[in-house]
Amino acid sequence: MKKAIAALMAFSMFLPLVSCSQKPKYSLVNFKLIDKETSWSVPEEKYKTVLESYGGYECTGTYVVATDKDIIYLYCEDAKEKDGTTRVSQDTVFDIGSCSKTFTAVCILQLMEKGKLSLEDTLDKYFPEYEKGKKITINNLLRMNSGIPDYLNNPDPFWNISGADAANKKISDILQDRTTDEELLKAMYQAPLDFETGTEYGYSNTNYRLLAFIIEKISGMKYCDYIKKNIFDKCGMKKTTSMATGDLTYVPEDYEDQVKYGFSDKDGYPACPNNSRGDGGIHSNLTDMVAFDRALFGGNLLNQKSMEILLKEENGYCCGLVKEKTGYSHSGSSISCSANNKIIETEEFGHIYIIRLEHKGMLSMSDSDDPMSGTNYTKGVFKDGVYTNEYAGLKFSVPKGLAPLTEKEMAQEKNWFLMDITDAKERKRQESCAYDAAFWDGATVIEFTFLNTKRGVPDDPDYTEEEYMEDYIKLLSVLNEAQGGKVVRKGTEKVMIGGKEYLRAHLVYEYSDGNTESYLYMRKLDENLIVCFDIGGILKMPIADYEKRFE
Repeated sequence: MKKAIAALMAFSMFLPLVSCSQKPKYSLVNFKLIDKETSWSVPEEKYKTVLESYGGYECTGTYVVATDKDIIYLYCEDAKEKDGTTRVSQDTVFDIGSCSKTFTAVCILQLMEKGKLSLEDTLDKYFPEYEKGKKITINNLLRMNSGIPDYLNNPDPFWNISGADAANKKISDILQDRTTDEELLKAMYQAPLDFETGTEYGYSNTNYRLLAFIIEKISGMKYCDYIKKNIFDKCGMKKTTSMATGDLTYVPEDYEDQVKYGFSDKDGYPACPNNSRGDGGIHSNLTDMVAFDRALFGGNLLNQKSMEILLKEENGYCCGLVKEKTGYSHSGSSISCSANNKIIETEEFGHIYIIRLEHKGMLSMSDSDDPMSGTNYTKGVFKDGVYTNEYAGLKFSVPKGLAPLTEKEMAQEKNWFLMDITDAKERKRQESCAYDAAFWDGATVIEFTFLNTKRGVPDDPDYTEEEYMEDYIKLLSVLNEAQGGKVVRKGTEKVMIGGKEYLRAHLVYEYSDGNTESYLYMRKLDENLIVCFDIGGILKMPIADYEKRFE
């Protein structure tokens, strides 16, 4: 592969000075991949281990691995931006979704440093009509333990509505800016809390939307103007905006359903600049995101005490960041984008920043890139309490209380899973899976998937269920370790389920706040299909009773 080193080094002097005290040898600024080249890797031997761990990644968009000083790996898909001429690059602008929450948290802590607020301020100080706010602090909002329901992802309790049609209508109103700040606050004043404030973690976009309101009340500025002045400009983030429209340069995919449901504009782009502030709505690119990460962790945006507050974990969440075993991260998604910002702490290289921006969002309702293309796979059916997939020979009577996930929810679950996979080979394999059906009751989940081995493991034509089991458990171990957990295998054996032989593994997921378990089953159906199902979580009956429900 071509190495565009000369072009890369020629423009290294233009990196914003705020991100590092010394000029880096390798910079993203004005660097362009050559011809049809989609990736570049640093040639220096000292970065070999970093490249082996995090390089070689491909995605539907852009991806970078950087340190405090250098760029280690860059990937940009071979595609055009929305103008039809400009090539996708590290400067292509995406919606970073909930990765915006990190920026909001930094703004709040900056105001704290200036003495403009205290993290122990209760919400009634800023929203006098909010009776429940007398016991909810700014700190509760930052750490996602307020108990306030999510106005967007859990609209029923927040807006006092019920049913899928009402929820879709409300989400459409939000995403088209047809709801006002006043309407949101009025609904929040009446909404019940999901749990007693401070007792547990509950991810809610409402928390960070309220933080944006507080920033505006204290500063007297619009959120977008405040964050531009105090973060974007300080970091040299020239193409990053908030509460903006028309500046996104990526090309959305498969957005017809989003337009149909009123979740986007006619071209698949977000259309809610007012309602996407604080909890989302920042538009950025790799170049600017690297500058932000370097400035934040280099001490240029917050003092040491504030950084300690930002990075302090409570029930798995810090302030706009999630604590991992090796560092911190946050994922984000919007109408047609997904993003992930990961910060890894090392002794040898300082911070390693891994940033991915893609034009496939969690709200996508269809996927033209069918992972089952070229296989004999047929979609399973759930009817009268029974899930059936005739090709796989599966027939399962679903226990009462377990509700089926919708196609949209299964697509979201797959995207959530893929977001945390940084190994290119592992990601390719999991992208080649179809989520056939899933059932959930809040404690137990039963999930059925199919792997297309010819697409996901093309270098091994005889890929077996035994190999898949080992690879999959290894992947689960890596992902859980990153979250501070541990996967313990209690045993692997062959078992008969519904008259067919499966390979079964019993796994226990150990965390500081408790354990869950999972029984994983795999069987090879033909030369390129492996069926897998998982019964896990907090099981409400012995595993043998679940297995008896297969015919």
